[in-house]
Amino acid sequence: MKKRIFVSIMISTRSLSLVILCCAYFSLHAQDANDIHALGSSKMANGDLSGAEADFTKAISLNDKYVDAYVDRAVVRQMSQNVDGALSDLNKAIELDSTHALAICNRGVILEKQGQHALALRDLEIAILLDPNDATALLNRGLVRSRMKDLSGALSDYNKAIELRADYARAYYLRALLRGGNNDLKDAIADLNRVIELQPNSALAYCDRAVAYERMGEYQKALQDFDQSIGLEPLNPRTFRNRGIAKEKIGHVESAVADYTKAIELDRTYAAAYFDRGVALIRGGETEKACLDIARAAELGYDQAVLLEEDICN
Repeated sequence: MKKRIFVSIMISTRSLSLVILCCAYFSLHAQDANDIHALGSSKMANGDLSGAEADFTKAISLNDKYVDAYVDRAVVRQMSQNVDGALSDLNKAIELDSTHALAICNRGVILEKQGQHALALRDLEIAILLDPNDATALLNRGLVRSRMKDLSGALSDYNKAIELRADYARAYYLRALLRGGNNDLKDAIADLNRVIELQPNSALAYCDRAVAYERMGEYQKALQDFDQSIGLEPLNPRTFRNRGIAKEKIGHVESAVADYTKAIELDRTYAAAYFDRGVALIRGGETEKACLDIARAAELGYDQAVLLEEDICN
């Protein structure tokens, strides 16, 4: 009887030791996975994307249910243009945790970029239900709504995002584009003023504010902003083309032609710049040169050029 009790105690003690060893093993690996994930996060913050991805992958190999490692690896993969890999990681993260708002939001962002607006909207709405104060999810839902022509819904989302984050430059910028599209130019300029205040080196904001000023007939302000934009980003053909339009409207045709030419030098397929230069050359009496530009614009698929070519050049 005593022998049986002794054997039983020995077996129980051995089993307990195995349990303790197993727990220690998994605890050690969980700790290792956390440490490696933290190292990957540091590398990602410092721009070492390949190093970060390797660390997140190693963390996942140690703990294949590590949701945050999948989410962060998805971010790195998206930044590295591996969109399929990013989607795969986000799908896995959501499979493991269906209430992970960040994973759902990030998947919605990718789907929006792929043009899958209905699916993107669904994900972003779920993300907002899970975290109503996520300004990023609200901004991206606004972008999707704008793509789907729900402009009032988009405006509401941008307003809410700005209410939550008063320094959210991208939200001000997207709201400015929306307002400009609705011919609400004064409010669009107010938003762009805020973007420039937050990001003084934003060439894009200066260019878009210049376009708004030009549409309001404030050509000198427009030209000042175009000059500022070109100083910050001298290789953007759109800015040269738009500055040319503003110059042409105040009668500086020769200078406008120079801007259109620069835009074409930067982008040989810029149909609108060929068309605008052709129109300016017609006004300057250089019809033969103008028709070459208009023909090129028509060849590139610019509809207005096709009509003008039929009227003037044939």
